[in-house]
Amino acid sequence: MSVGMRRVAWQADGHALEHLARYAAHADERFAALEVAALFHTSVRAAQQRLDLARTLATRLPRTLAAMKAGRLDDYRARRIADAVAPLPDEDAATVENQVLPQIDDLAPAQLSRVLAAVIRRLDATALQRRHEKRLAGRRIDAYPTDAGCAALTIHGAAERVQIADLRIDAIARRLKESDAADGRTLDQLRADVALDLLAGKTYEHAKVTVLLTIPATTALGVDCEPARLAGFGDVPARRALELASQTDATWQRILTEPASGRVLDVGRRRYAPPAALRDHVRADMPTCTGPGCARPAQRCDLDHRDPYPAGPTDRENLHPACRPHHRAKSFGGWRVERHGELDGERRGERRGERRGDVLTWISPAGYRYRHQPEPVADPEPPPF
Repeated sequence: MSVGMRRVAWQADGHALEHLARYAAHADERFAALEVAALFHTSVRAAQQRLDLARTLATRLPRTLAAMKAGRLDDYRARRIADAVAPLPDEDAATVENQVLPQIDDLAPAQLSRVLAAVIRRLDATALQRRHEKRLAGRRIDAYPTDAGCAALTIHGAAERVQIADLRIDAIARRLKESDAADGRTLDQLRADVALDLLAGKTYEHAKVTVLLTIPATTALGVDCEPARLAGFGDVPARRALELASQTDATWQRILTEPASGRVLDVGRRRYAPPAALRDHVRADMPTCTGPGCARPAQRCDLDHRDPYPAGPTDRENLHPACRPHHRAKSFGGWRVERHGELDGERRGERRGERRGDVLTWISPAGYRYRHQPEPVADPEPPPF
């Protein structure tokens, strides 16, 4: 799909949501979702979610709706903005728009979530805790048929518990893959089988997993309540992060960050057989795949040599996390990665705590350029006035 086609599709979706908001303004709220579900051949829940998004965009986030109609963002990212501002008053929601929309063209969904969290945290330090409690109260399991005798099971719960479950399933599946028990199954097939086996009561040999929990040093010391960050999942309220950090099991690898810059101060190794120090540091400092728009946690990525080994060295400057598809695309699919020593343009050297040396540009076979600059593992302090 070309950039032009993408913009046209997003524009059409923006106009559709605007029309839906007009309908919702005059419809009976008790039955509006039934009408929309019947019209678009979708579930009532999906129809209600789309109605809620249309109302929110039209009443609380008009600039976001205008950006959609201009083809600057899709409904998925618009929904993330709407969900993020839900606990905020209207004036704060407008402030979020003013700060986020100027950069929306360059933000993939995962990056947008991190930017939204940082902006909202500055506006209302308790918003994350309130939103976490509301979402956690709504935890549930959804089971629904797909087709051809298959079905899907979705678990909604606390991020850290989902993270542990996912990593443990993956660890068991990889161990089976390396043994004679795989029976020709792919890793995805093994992960699905292991998950259902565990829920059905089958036991496997214990698989120890590592979960990266990044905590600002000031939070760990009790100076403030800045949230922590769970690798691959996002922000965790300070209160919950400190509860996790106090656990004595070997599940959590705690990463302390320096508040002024957001850079890594220390990678804890308590109760672990330490992995290679270099691998630890790269994955702590670059917490996700560096490929365009990819948010796969660095723990589940390869460490790719930007300049292929042995021509390129195995060091901090030449390594970056890349998920297997992006790694293969670079190695065999004609993609290239360039590294830049500092930020480009007029902003060079002007921002406190900027990450020199970590700016990567992925270049596709068609010549499109996608810039990746890892955000600080924690949000740097704003410069003094």
